[in-house]
Amino acid sequence: MNADQLRELLRSLKVWRRGDERAPHKPLLLLLALAHVRRGDERLLSYADIDAPLRDLLRDFGPKRKSAHPEMPFWHLCSSGFWEVTDKEQIQALLPQVTKRRNPSSKLLIERATQGGFCKQAHDLLQGEPALVDELAQEILEAHFPNSYHNDILDAVGFQWIQESTRRPRDPKFRNEVLQAYEHRCAVCGFAARLGQHDLALEAAHVKWHCENGPDSVENGLALCVFHHRMLDRGALSIDDAHHVLVSKDVNGPGVDDLLLRYCGQPLLGPMHGDPPINTAYLAWHRKEVFRAPARVARGS
Repeated sequence: MNADQLRELLRSLKVWRRGDERAPHKPLLLLLALAHVRRGDERLLSYADIDAPLRDLLRDFGPKRKSAHPEMPFWHLCSSGFWEVTDKEQIQALLPQVTKRRNPSSKLLIERATQGGFCKQAHDLLQGEPALVDELAQEILEAHFPNSYHNDILDAVGFQWIQESTRRPRDPKFRNEVLQAYEHRCAVCGFAARLGQHDLALEAAHVKWHCENGPDSVENGLALCVFHHRMLDRGALSIDDAHHVLVSKDVNGPGVDDLLLRYCGQPLLGPMHGDPPINTAYLAWHRKEVFRAPARVARGS
C-alpha cells in the first residue's frame, strides 16, 4: 500500500447517511486512531480502551442523540480496506446467538477483548510518513466539521501537531455578501467594530455547515461576532423559524448571562431590505443536527 492508495481509500470511505443527518462516528474514530499513530502507540487498539473516549467525542462533537454507538464505526471500518478487527469471524459466528442485529454490541466487544486498528500495511506507511498522518487528519476535519471545531477535536483526541491546509474551496464572495447584507454587525448582539476599513472579530457563518453541503449564499449565512459564531457552530445557540435566538439549557458558567443568556428569545438583527433572510430549511437542519436541545425559556415568557 502506498500513500496515494491510502488517500483514495480514505476519500472513498462510506459514512452513514440518511437525508441530512450527521453521523461523524467513523471520522471521529479515525482521528482518534491517527492520534495514536502520531504518538507511536501500539498498532491495534483495545475496544475496551476506546469505548469511553469515543463516546465522549460523539457527545461533544456529534449531533445530540439519545444514545451513542461507538461499536458501530469500530466494526464497520473493516470494509474500508485499511482497518482490521481481531477475531472478526468468531464474533460474527456469535451474533445470531446474542443479538438479532448484524453488529456486535459494545458489551460483546469488551468481553471478547477485541482489538482493532489500521492494517499492518497502512500502519507501517503512516508511521514512516508523519506528514501523511497530518494530511489525512486535516482532510477528515475539513470534510466533516466546521473550522471552529478543529482545534477542539485535535485537543480531545490528543493529536500532537497538524499542518496548516489551504484546501477549503469556498466562494470568496460569501463573506463580503453576508457582512454587507447584515450591515457589518453581529446579528445576535449588534457588535460592529472596524480597524480603518476592516471588520474586527466579525465573521460570515454558515447556518448549514459548508462541509455538510451548505451553500455559500446569503440565505445560509449570518454575520456574527467571533463569540456568537462559535456558539452557533457548537450548538449553544440556534434560531427558530421566526428568527428568534434559541439558547441551549446545557449552557452554564460565569459570564454566560451577559454574553449569551440575555439574547435568549430576542429577534435577530435581520438583513437589509432586499436581501434574503435565512432559509428555514437550513435553520431546521441546524436545530436538528447541531443545536443542543432543549432550549431555555426566554425571560418574561
